[in-house]
Amino acid sequence: MIDFLNKKILAFDIEVAAYDFESHYDEDAKTYLLKYAETDAEKESVIQNLVFNPFTSFTIAIGVLDVHENKGCVYLNTSGQENAEVKSKDANIVYRLGDEQYILNEFWKLLKSKNYDFLITFNGREFDCPYLMLRSAVLGIKPLVNIMRGSEFNFNSYHIDLIKELTFFKHSPGARRKFSLDFYCKQFGIKSPKSGGVSGEIVGELYKNKEFQKIADYCIGDVIAESELFRKWNEVLNI
Repeated sequence: MIDFLNKKILAFDIEVAAYDFESHYDEDAKTYLLKYAETDAEKESVIQNLVFNPFTSFTIAIGVLDVHENKGCVYLNTSGQENAEVKSKDANIVYRLGDEQYILNEFWKLLKSKNYDFLITFNGREFDCPYLMLRSAVLGIKPLVNIMRGSEFNFNSYHIDLIKELTFFKHSPGARRKFSLDFYCKQFGIKSPKSGGVSGEIVGELYKNKEFQKIADYCIGDVIAESELFRKWNEVLNI
């Protein structure tokens, strides 16, 4: 059992969007990316999945929440929209706006300065953590903390990835099947981040339409849901 009572704990989540396939890449890059796709359906699938890679997409938002203090922030990429107005409805949550370099730098500075004992994510070991480190590298930003240290056998000494915990570190059909954050929240009686009508699949479209308020609200909703799911896991499964 891990004792979290006197530990500094940060829950976080990111939102990303893919580059426009037709306008961002030259013909050689397009050919390379679609090299193994033969049908139109396969090509469309490849293009849709580019959103998950830090070399073919970019960071839109990083939401963070201090689990014990219940205070948080959304670092929101509003690049090119200096007059964007985005406000939090919660006095404990602040929204900070800037370009992608700004939000990544602020995230790393927070981790370095606060020296958190534990990170809380949902699928963070597979996505959020490697994405942030590699995306920072692409932009010439040196991560100030190695959030991918350790191995699959011991990274939970500093990082509680809830999807790993809820599948006992090996998802498979049956009792160890993995579900979405939305589904887990509903089963545990936690308010779903999807209740506001926004999902990760449409964040890219919201960004194109400059609907930054919706993105920020959704992002922090994800982080709050993660922290509540962590509390539930800690109460009944951290044994």
